[in-house]
Amino acid sequence: MRRPIIENIDETKKPPRAPTALALSSRLGSWKESVTATDWLSISILHDLRNPLAAIYTGAEILMDFDISSTQVNRLATNIYRAAGRVNELLADLNLVVCGNRPTAEVCNIREIIATASEAALASTGNQSVQVVLDVPIEIDLILEHSRMKRVFFNLVTNALEAMPGGGEVRIRAKIEDNWLVIDLEDTGPGIPHRIRERLFQPFVTTGKQDGMGLGLALARQTILDHAGDIWTEPAAGSRFVIRLPLNRVQRSSDGH
Repeated sequence: MRRPIIENIDETKKPPRAPTALALSSRLGSWKESVTATDWLSISILHDLRNPLAAIYTGAEILMDFDISSTQVNRLATNIYRAAGRVNELLADLNLVVCGNRPTAEVCNIREIIATASEAALASTGNQSVQVVLDVPIEIDLILEHSRMKRVFFNLVTNALEAMPGGGEVRIRAKIEDNWLVIDLEDTGPGIPHRIRERLFQPFVTTGKQDGMGLGLALARQTILDHAGDIWTEPAAGSRFVIRLPLNRVQRSSDGH
């Protein structure tokens, strides 16, 4: 008869216990306190470089390895061109950070930022089965760091697209409430797992996305906070994010000026 395995383990040689949730939370808090505004910018840029580089790599690989139509070649070339332009923008921002500067706040049209970010996300993921619907007034201008705010919406829309590989809808609405612009982004995907909902905006928390770093939403929240706004989730059939930004710019008049 096989004898049970008995191990005589010296107490001094036992492996360290896994850190408790409280200990991990304390370490995370210390890490966040030590991260400067410049660090956040650098982390954000390096994080977001991965998406356009992946689009360039995938597009080039398909062009080399597959016999495809001229229409498909044109679409892939367009995606590669846009992704390369995005890399150039990110590197320009990184150069500012290295030189001790940061992107400059400027008057931005919020609809243009959201629309451009959504188009870039669609091109990056290659998911053409999802419809992005914008219900955003064209006349709202705000003072924003254009490139950083564009990355917020790029990451949010990209997350929604990746959650709906079989198709669906992303609807983005914006309205003015008192002195705030409130933006609502909702998708028809599977939603946010309950187990991570309360920690969703913390660094290194991921929904299980392959190769995900768990930084996208933390970086998005930091950008919104840097603009004196806030971001949170609300219950919905899919995922629903609400962004609130101060209405720090008078709307354009009806003639567009």
